[in-house]
Amino acid sequence: MKKVAIIGTGISGMSSAYFLHKDYDVHVFEKNDYIGGHTNTVTVLEAEKEIPIDTGFMVFNEVTYPNLIKLFQELNVPYHNTDMSFGVQHKPSGLEYTGTGLNGLFAQRKNILNPSYWKMLSQINRFSQTAPIHLQSDTYKNKSIKEYVEENGYGGDFYRKFLVPMSSAVWSTPPQKMDCFPALALIRFFYNHGFLGLNTQHQWKTVTGGSKTYRDILIKDFQDKIKTDSKIVQVIVGKDKISLRDINKNEYEFDFVIFATHADEILEILENPTPKQKNLLSKFAYQENIALLHSDSSVMPKEKRAWSSWNYIITDDKTRETYTVYYMNKLQNVSDKQNYFININGTEYVDPSKILKKIVYHHPVFSIEAMQAQEELFSLNTEETPLFFCGSYFRYGFHEDALLSSINLCNHILNREVL
Repeated sequence: MKKVAIIGTGISGMSSAYFLHKDYDVHVFEKNDYIGGHTNTVTVLEAEKEIPIDTGFMVFNEVTYPNLIKLFQELNVPYHNTDMSFGVQHKPSGLEYTGTGLNGLFAQRKNILNPSYWKMLSQINRFSQTAPIHLQSDTYKNKSIKEYVEENGYGGDFYRKFLVPMSSAVWSTPPQKMDCFPALALIRFFYNHGFLGLNTQHQWKTVTGGSKTYRDILIKDFQDKIKTDSKIVQVIVGKDKISLRDINKNEYEFDFVIFATHADEILEILENPTPKQKNLLSKFAYQENIALLHSDSSVMPKEKRAWSSWNYIITDDKTRETYTVYYMNKLQNVSDKQNYFININGTEYVDPSKILKKIVYHHPVFSIEAMQAQEELFSLNTEETPLFFCGSYFRYGFHEDALLSSINLCNHILNREVL
């Protein structure tokens, strides 16, 4: 039985091990002290009751996550409906709103008589109606979303107080970097996920008991083959074997290796990558984000009618400083006694005494170059090398994308459908 090393235990790494462990001697390496990557449930003790709260992967739906649904059904993973409302607080102007019906759109009743607000709403409606039409041509194939907005005559409020907040929150990307996001990729994602319109959203779901529930079921047959606190620092392709060295100076030999990590991490550890590997993988950049699990409600909008599951807070127009707050009581119904929140950045606005957990995540930042590189990524898995690649960067950067890349890879390795 051939030995395979899988580097990384995000969904692409865990699922690759799941699909391959009966046919190969699988060994999985994880740099963190826990298994799961963005599948990371933190347990909070509340009056002697354990409360699971997800800090990375939280929600999915049955329309745009078909492979995840199929995997969950195969594993009998329990899940239930949840709320996926989205709201914005623009501190410089005091504007607060949420997209859940008229009561949310006009959470601040004064906006009923606000012409600039009505103009923004009309442009949101125009974008929802007309943007999908542009998916049918290549007119904006190499245009950024900022260029698209400017060329189609959308106003500053529409861009700064709606489109950038929503897309920046979805991709955990600073607003400055969203300016360069490929227009058609963003529009296609919004359209597919039902974000274009008030009544177009899909029913979102969350895993019962937190995402650790599915993780534990997924890895139970090979958990003893997973090494945590074992960051791989060097991968050398030899004549017959591949040598791996971890941060603890342990050395290993394998027949082939699957990189289930972020693209930029691969180039840091792979000795002598091929020109194609180097060219394609170098096109992907990442953003470091600080996630804080806490109980400080002062980070939320002042108007409680504007409280949403996802809250995008704009603190300064000039510096474009922002942060996102997930309201976990609404998003995962975690407690009826205490409010829990997760800040993505904006750590200085959180009372330190109310912080329960701090986690550092890295999210892909997509550019037109990166999207173009995606078209060739899978060809890395068909080269005459014993190295294979998968991860969320193969598509939009989400759980379904990482899983799909793993499925496609394992279909190729095993020459059969794995799911």
